[in-house]
Amino acid sequence: MIMPIEGQIPDEQADSIRVIATTDSIIDYEMTAVHTYKYYETKQTFADTVFVKFFKKDGSIESTLRCDRAEVDDAKNTIIGIGNVVVISENGTMKAPYAELDRNTEQIIASKGVQLIRDENILYGEEMVSDMKLDMVEITKVSGEGKLNDEDLDLQ
Repeated sequence: MIMPIEGQIPDEQADSIRVIATTDSIIDYEMTAVHTYKYYETKQTFADTVFVKFFKKDGSIESTLRCDRAEVDDAKNTIIGIGNVVVISENGTMKAPYAELDRNTEQIIASKGVQLIRDENILYGEEMVSDMKLDMVEITKVSGEGKLNDEDLDLQ
């Protein structure tokens, strides 16, 4: 994997890493990756084959994210997932080729095509904005497929 910033050698390079991010002794997330490149000056980390577990304040898992590559920007407090991005929570599964997570607002923005899978239903869209729990979701240019029960229809 070659993901360095143009013309700069990384300050750190590591293989098979695990990073645990905390706030006041509470784990925010745990990220594992096959390779990472870290740049101190720009406060950026580039990683490949990434898996991230996001935790609730009580220590239980809120959601997970996996992707082919990730760009972590500590200055902006963002994580960008690139390639086969999958977010899983108790509310469903999101799949997209690209997604940006803003850790300040706990909002994820998926673009370049997105799928939201809940139970037997699949929504497709161009872009999606959601919280990490996939609870509050907005999808643009949406279509879908799934199963509609008679009791869900308003026939009056």
